Amino acid sequence: MSTFPTNVCPHKDRPEFKANWDIFCRVIDNFGDIGITWRLARILATEYRQTVRLWVDDPAALAKLVPDIDPLVNRQHCLGIEIRLWSTPFPDVTPATVVIEAFACALPENYVRVMAEHTRAWFNLEYFTAEPWAAECHGLPSPQPNGVPKIFAIPGIAPGTGGLLREADLLAERQRFLSTPSLRQDWATRWRVPLPVGNCLTVFLFGYENAALSGLLQALATHPTPVVAYLPEGRLLTSARMALNLPTLSTGDRHSHGNLTLHILPFLPQHEFDRLLWLCDLNFVRGEDSLARAIWAGKPFIWQIYPTADDAHWIKLDALLDTLGETVPPTAQTAWRQVSHDWNAETFTPAHWQALVAALPELHQSMAAQTTQLARGIELAQWLVKTAEQRLQCATI
Repeated sequence: MSTFPTNVCPHKDRPEFKANWDIFCRVIDNFGDIGITWRLARILATEYRQTVRLWVDDPAALAKLVPDIDPLVNRQHCLGIEIRLWSTPFPDVTPATVVIEAFACALPENYVRVMAEHTRAWFNLEYFTAEPWAAECHGLPSPQPNGVPKIFAIPGIAPGTGGLLREADLLAERQRFLSTPSLRQDWATRWRVPLPVGNCLTVFLFGYENAALSGLLQALATHPTPVVAYLPEGRLLTSARMALNLPTLSTGDRHSHGNLTLHILPFLPQHEFDRLLWLCDLNFVRGEDSLARAIWAGKPFIWQIYPTADDAHWIKLDALLDTLGETVPPTAQTAWRQVSHDWNAETFTPAHWQALVAALPELHQSMAAQTTQLARGIELAQWLVKTAEQRLQCATI
């Protein structure tokens, strides 16, 4: 087992200033957008002691990640964060000192019109990318008709980007969880997660519908050693029902075939999701937030990127594989790329899968080392707070 530094803290030089923040998020059709914005709001409120108001157009999606939230209440508080329904028409409210427009969600016109009187920092939070242009564009201001420049904030893993969201104690918490059997058992009992027993391959399956799942499940069933796979309630479960011809497969069910034991898990709250990634030898993840958490888990992963009509997602996928693959031995890097491409093309190639399984120890070593290195760089919330503070200082000169 690789060890992670427990003394790496992204907030050791935390700016001592406080401001009001408005974060805007539109939920498209998955949990990535709201997952990122909620995590950001939580870090800003709990670790930086900022006053945060989160505007979201689909509270039900947020309630899925945070069960304490009531999806039928238009205005509520949770963990020190004010959560407001982004309704149409939008209410006339006083804009915050710092505004985050997440993923080009387009702020309400009546809000934008009065921002100049109140807002000192306006961030355009983009989607994660490992493409080279990210470092060139991150932090650049874009002039706006209302007089408040919009600053590009681009999450990434390369120097010069905004980094990834990470709680200050995440790596230390991971180390405690993996090194303390009683913590793992208590957590597994609470969330009804059957822990693997003995020497086995553990796989986490989280994704969109995928025709390749049938071939993958068959390969896991014929693996030479026992395999424990976890599949949470969600879109990929539909593919599992079809692949296994089990139309009623549901949360809490266990399916055994050959050397594979497949557990169907409940949809876990966001703050519990990481522990599933920590438990597994290989993680299949999707979208934005689960990708970042897979990177911080320091384990090999396969990313199912959200497909785009112009096929630009392939460029984005390859950029990630290129960047994280720089320190991976060539044979392991090739296997990782082949299975990543297969999974995103919804195809399954047994030879590619076998090569990936053989490369897992090398991939684990490389991923763990890169996680340690990334933790020494900038963290996204840290960058936003520092930049907001600088903007406020400039406004008072």
